[in-house]
Amino acid sequence: MNRTIILKPSPEFTPQIGLFVAQMEELRRETKRYVQDLSAEQLSWHPTPKVESMGTLLLHIAAVELSWIQEDILRQPMDEEWRIAFPIRYGTPQLTGESLAFYVEKLDAVRSQVRPMLQTLQDNDLERTITPLDAAGDANRTEYSIRWILFHLIDHEAHHKGQIAQLKRLLPV
Repeated sequence: MNRTIILKPSPEFTPQIGLFVAQMEELRRETKRYVQDLSAEQLSWHPTPKVESMGTLLLHIAAVELSWIQEDILRQPMDEEWRIAFPIRYGTPQLTGESLAFYVEKLDAVRSQVRPMLQTLQDNDLERTITPLDAAGDANRTEYSIRWILFHLIDHEAHHKGQIAQLKRLLPV
């Protein structure tokens, strides 16, 4: 039996924004599928202190998505709660012992926040550039187009999905 898979723009968005959102949704389904059978212990495991656990990577994916859209494009500060998504950067312990439901809830909550934010954009906004805020709240000197930011969010999650796949293969028996 032949199968045809087509990726169409999400209809509640303008065509180009909708295509980015459709790609983000497809990738998120794949990311969740990779971790669907993991225990809290497995999600917390990491081979060395300098490697994020799968749970930390899931939080990181959510936090970066929220950061680029809410904080950098819309200039609305993120809550401090998201520091847990960057433990190596901040020199803090990784979160442990949380169930898969905890991480999926974070991913879903962020996507539920981001979708309406993206609905405020039109296709002609894609070429608009923004200067992200750095950790100190100062603007850095690099400007990014909104098109690049949406591409980067897809690339970023795909990168970490690959790390999750590798960590899953390395899990101790």
